[in-house]
Amino acid sequence: MKILITGANGLLGSDIVHSAAGRQPQAYEIIKACSKPSAGFLSADLTTETGIRKISESEWDTLIHTAAWRNPDQCDKDKGGAHRLNAWSTEQLASEAANRGAKMLYISTDYVFPGTNPPYKENNNPSPVNYYGESKLLGEKAVLNLCADSCILRIPLLYGTRGGLAKSDLLAGTLKALSSEKPRTMEDSIVRYPTYTGDVAEAIFFLLEKNASGIFHFSGQDKTSRYRITATLAKIFGKSMKNIVRLEEAPKTEALRPHDSHLGMEKILSMGFPLPLPFDDRMRSLKDEIEQAL
Repeated sequence: MKILITGANGLLGSDIVHSAAGRQPQAYEIIKACSKPSAGFLSADLTTETGIRKISESEWDTLIHTAAWRNPDQCDKDKGGAHRLNAWSTEQLASEAANRGAKMLYISTDYVFPGTNPPYKENNNPSPVNYYGESKLLGEKAVLNLCADSCILRIPLLYGTRGGLAKSDLLAGTLKALSSEKPRTMEDSIVRYPTYTGDVAEAIFFLLEKNASGIFHFSGQDKTSRYRITATLAKIFGKSMKNIVRLEEAPKTEALRPHDSHLGMEKILSMGFPLPLPFDDRMRSLKDEIEQAL
């Protein structure tokens, strides 16, 4: 299997590359694509015709599309830019995958749901409350319409270390706040389900190896908030919460956020994929690695 991975140097893409390398020797040949020139990567800006052409001119039989604008506020401020990467480029790549009869696995988001009636199953009707979710939903529709054998994996808030700690705002931003001598606010209202990128990467190859098609959900199972995540990290890393200010309500932002967009993952579990480790157990397993990166 010759796999092209977009966003291969990103938070999730880095773990997908690592997971592929750790599997049966020579099971996969990986083409790593990213938006800017970097040694060992195919440079392709997917918001341009030239970038799409570079992907089209490469030899691959499987496409894992992770590249996206993920900041909801930025997406609402620049809907044109968000549409270009999250929807338009996805449609172009899906068309190319269909033309060559290749498998496409598209990474989508829990933000396609409004967050009012969780947990959400794969067949629940999406209804995004911000443009990030809307643009990702447009990408989903393009993939499903163009690629009959495609696979869509919806995931929530991610954390990981493989691509560098700075790319994981959940970890780097929270630890920075805990080390700050100034008061830092953390909201305790929006429900989060932090999900480890290494687990997502394993789920991706699980689905590919089963030649699965359709929509799947994958999520950490810890029901928490940004404030409670901060408290967990403070305990594990021996940090003080004295400068962390708890907000009962989330501050107003450019984009609305779903209150609780929990993804039910019974579908992939029924196929034999294991439950992910609880957040605090995973953080303890990553503690030494994170401390070395700080």
